[in-house]
Amino acid sequence: MVGYASEALFLLRAMQRARGLPESPVAHVLGGPEVQSITVANLHGETWFGPIGSYAIDIASLCLLCRILKPSTVFEIGTLHGFTTLHFALNTPPDATIYTLDLPKSGAPRPALSTTVVDDDHIRASTVSSSYIFGDSPVAGKIKCLFGDSATFDFSPYHGRVGLFFIDGAHSYEYVRSDTLNALRCCAAGGVIAWHDFGRMGVNGVTRWLREMAGSGRTVYAVPGGSLAFMRLE
Repeated sequence: MVGYASEALFLLRAMQRARGLPESPVAHVLGGPEVQSITVANLHGETWFGPIGSYAIDIASLCLLCRILKPSTVFEIGTLHGFTTLHFALNTPPDATIYTLDLPKSGAPRPALSTTVVDDDHIRASTVSSSYIFGDSPVAGKIKCLFGDSATFDFSPYHGRVGLFFIDGAHSYEYVRSDTLNALRCCAAGGVIAWHDFGRMGVNGVTRWLREMAGSGRTVYAVPGGSLAFMRLE
């Protein structure tokens, strides 16, 4: 019941366009061909295509970002089961590299910054799972798994190299802010930073930080009907 109520409130705000950011599909902001194909994995079990349509909008938008930008380097914070990681690999050029940062599967230290209840559930799920869904995929060779806490991870080798940076790790204000500041250092000119779970209940650190960024003069868009937000760096 709690999940239903929170999702209903999210959808109401999304339909009313009352989330505090300008809304636009990624193609309207980034351009690209009038017709653009994407590749979606035919998976059993882990999928974003389900009763809640906003997740399907999010994954389709992430795939479109890859197709339009054609990044040679993608960096993701928050691997979890590897669903978005796989789709980055499926929709980027053959020579692209996908770096995905996850917590260690065993012996993970306490988070360096505060986390939400939702984050704590994800941390438990991540440490229980010993494999990723992209393990047997033909594009698995494009994916490089990294491990550590994003608040203390050394991002310096990736500074200025990343074409698409996706933030879907811990959802507290402190973590989203820290991850964004690192993403800004990592992205090349013309690159895009994308955040998941904007506007959702229980993870409102994302919403608070992105509204704060927008208030400081940054142009951040929300995808209509979804929980994806994105910003292009000039």
